[in-house]
Amino acid sequence: MAPYESTEREVRYAPALDGTGLIPLEAPLARNLRLGMTLSGGWDSNPGNLASGVPSGTFMLAPYLGLHFGTPKTQYLFQYHPIVTKFISDNYASQMLNVATARVVGNINERWSWDLDANATHGQDSTRLVAPQQTVAIGDIPGTGSSSASYLPNTGVATHAGGGIRIHYSKSQTEIIEFDALSSFSTYSGLTDSNGVTTTGFSYERALSPTFSAVTYAQSSYYYQPIQCMSLGGGFGVKWQMHERTSLSLSGGPQFNMSCGNQQGLSYSASFNTTTSRKSQIYLTASRQPGSSYLGPGLWQTNASAGYLRKVTNIGTLNFDVAYASSDTLKALSSYRGIYVDCIYSYRLGRGFNASYSYREYAGSWGGSSVNRHVALFSLTWTNTEGSSF
Repeated sequence: MAPYESTEREVRYAPALDGTGLIPLEAPLARNLRLGMTLSGGWDSNPGNLASGVPSGTFMLAPYLGLHFGTPKTQYLFQYHPIVTKFISDNYASQMLNVATARVVGNINERWSWDLDANATHGQDSTRLVAPQQTVAIGDIPGTGSSSASYLPNTGVATHAGGGIRIHYSKSQTEIIEFDALSSFSTYSGLTDSNGVTTTGFSYERALSPTFSAVTYAQSSYYYQPIQCMSLGGGFGVKWQMHERTSLSLSGGPQFNMSCGNQQGLSYSASFNTTTSRKSQIYLTASRQPGSSYLGPGLWQTNASAGYLRKVTNIGTLNFDVAYASSDTLKALSSYRGIYVDCIYSYRLGRGFNASYSYREYAGSWGGSSVNRHVALFSLTWTNTEGSSF
């Protein structure tokens, strides 16, 4: 195969915590201060995420602060997003959830780059369903992550922390080597167990054409508190840039758990995203990976999500999202299954203001119990999306 000219480095994105989309991690013209505020009101059928909850009217206040700055080679993004909810019903006390993230990306030279990532949440976990919708970057499309379908009841105050590093090395115009190490930890005041998992991975990617690459990888996971064992595996995959705005990624292979019980199986990951026209976008994701720290102690977590966004007017967009999450052999609450669905219509009001009508539904089951929850909200959001110099 004759060598070809390498393309420009892919733009890296970080989700905005206030749900307003993706932030490109490119060199800004100036240091940016990002500010925002969301006010919401509506109806919640089960604010406590209980097996038999009482419905209530609800109000939410969620300020947002982000700092984005850097040099031509290093970018820094820090975000903080507290969420406060109050309820009309006397059955529920006020709730608060704090969400914070930090992201630092660097380009040492044309061959070497790195990415540091950290995140933390603390507060009542059920608040997430009425908060501004959290997103993940699927290519350059903001999608709904599997955490939207991941809730445990009667958890009290939940604390989650995670982070990791990724190192990227372009060995040649056609070869890429990556190494990553990720760790996450969760604890709940209403449950006796805390839990965590650390995963390391190595991948080698070779381009067979300007649009198609083959990948081989190896990964290991270590579970701790209270499960203590190790998982090893590897496999193969492909990456296909089918069109300028359409991409597909597939990978999978065997995973072997050591001293974890009879939990060997296939680990896989898949994603697809496309901009079908100037007015619509579609994304699909699916994965089965070892580790389920967010849901509690477990060995396997299976996730899937899909979404469709359509620009219906010059100022209005309509999007549908669905997410699924399951975790096997949870020590605290047996196996878990959860489904999340939303429908959101949003439109621009001008001067940084946006309004939206949303309907969200969640259904989950674990250990013979089940929860159903429905939320209808009207939200008004202000944000200086372009940021201001500081």
